[in-house]
Amino acid sequence: MEQIYKLNIDDLPDEVLELIISFLPPYKDLHECMLVCKRWRDCVLNVTRTKGRNFNRAIAEFNILWKTITPEAMAPTITKRYSHAAAIHNNSMYVFGGCACSMTTFNDLWRLDLSKRQWVRPLTMGTYPSPKACSTMVCYKDTLVLFGGWTYPSAFPLHQTWYLFNELHTYDIIENQWSSISNEVTPPPTAGHSVTIQKEWMVMYGGLQRASNAVHSIKTSDIWKLNLETLTWHKQETGIIKPPGRYGHSQTWLDDNNLLIMGGSGGPSVNYSDAWRLTLTDNLWTWVQVEMRSITEAPDNLWCNPACRVDNKIIVLSRSKESTEIPPFMYISKGVWVSREEAERSQRGQQHRIDLAHRQVDRDENVNGRRGVLKGTKKSNPVEVVVAGSSGVQNNRPEDRSIRMAAFATEKKPEEDVDKQVRQEKIKKAEEAWKKALKAKENAQRVRPRKILGLYVLDITHALDEKPYVTWLPPTDGGLNCEGPEETVLYTLLQGNSELIMFGGIQKDASSVACTTNLSNQVSNSLHFLTAPSYQF
Repeated sequence: MEQIYKLNIDDLPDEVLELIISFLPPYKDLHECMLVCKRWRDCVLNVTRTKGRNFNRAIAEFNILWKTITPEAMAPTITKRYSHAAAIHNNSMYVFGGCACSMTTFNDLWRLDLSKRQWVRPLTMGTYPSPKACSTMVCYKDTLVLFGGWTYPSAFPLHQTWYLFNELHTYDIIENQWSSISNEVTPPPTAGHSVTIQKEWMVMYGGLQRASNAVHSIKTSDIWKLNLETLTWHKQETGIIKPPGRYGHSQTWLDDNNLLIMGGSGGPSVNYSDAWRLTLTDNLWTWVQVEMRSITEAPDNLWCNPACRVDNKIIVLSRSKESTEIPPFMYISKGVWVSREEAERSQRGQQHRIDLAHRQVDRDENVNGRRGVLKGTKKSNPVEVVVAGSSGVQNNRPEDRSIRMAAFATEKKPEEDVDKQVRQEKIKKAEEAWKKALKAKENAQRVRPRKILGLYVLDITHALDEKPYVTWLPPTDGGLNCEGPEETVLYTLLQGNSELIMFGGIQKDASSVACTTNLSNQVSNSLHFLTAPSYQF
């Protein structure tokens, strides 16, 4: 008699059980598996370590995968925005404020459930912060700490400057409540600054500041620290050597006694690509400039692209150097004549546009109505005219009507017909070349945008040495596989569990960020997740 064996999941080998668990999202579901039993807990810990190791390996090999969630696939969804603040707490990412495309700032708070990949709008209570952008938000225990920012001025009265804030708010995640914190000692109104958490302190550096009696804002290199237990401010003194004042930079935690700032802007056409280490020991904190190595591998812009630390590396997303921009297609109407030299340049991909102000005078005898025939006329009958609007084709012949048209009655020389055929053939070839270029451009744009985000990796292993230095790593063969969406700036980039989370921003070149009056088609609310490929467990 055949014996029947009944098996359950507990009879599976550990390797098979870990493989099954690895398909769960690395957040709530994975953590809840640890509550089943000790064996499951050990398997979850192994999966977590393996995922983290694979993610670090993917970063080092420039072999990350982009996973994008479009807003249409999510309901409800957050409004498009840029220059917002974001922070991670357990299985959620919180986003506050930011700018829209219509000269508007927000003061709403959204929560992204990282397990379900869904947006949730908490109905918060308490004292709401003002609508603003370029503020900072960090998570300390179960509290979000929000400081600073700026907003657009109102339409009236005219000629107002941007308004900066020095408001300090906390959001209790458990109680779902905002609180406004008032202090006698507080930093000046600040925006575009950076913060990190060092033990029980929130350290703030730089930004645009404006004193109470000042008209214009200044770029500062001041350091303020906030005690997160007592919520009191203290201004920190540093040595004589310090980096230039800046805003839009990044700040990275190195250890409990050191942090790193990188990049930033010092004003129009003044963008920094340097790095400085701040040591937080003794009463007088000290700055040391960090040597940048392999700068040819660095991104072109570091002032509006946030940096995120992963293990002993800092990740920056900026325009990929592998991006190739196809010359834009130019439509030439049939009423515009192109010289032979221009047509040949267009076939070689050298023609970007026609410069009507500086183009050479066209010597063709048929330009400006000197000579020509109407479209559709027959050579055998030079006075045949097609009358528009009739039900059929009406031929007006000399024997029917007494019409004398000099343009049609002029006799043509045989060499003129030959020249005309040569010109028509050239025009036809030029049009075919443009159509071919247009088709190639459309095919290329379906594959990838013209300007795309690429991965840049900075090795900070030696940032704590006596003579510190950091090194930009050259991309490996897998570098082309990590190309992301269209170039975006002023987004947020945070590290989740074995993944990076990118949200929002402006899809445009960093050099033209100042022109932010009409961005309805460029401001984004897309989510991008950077993960490791599926390595073998």
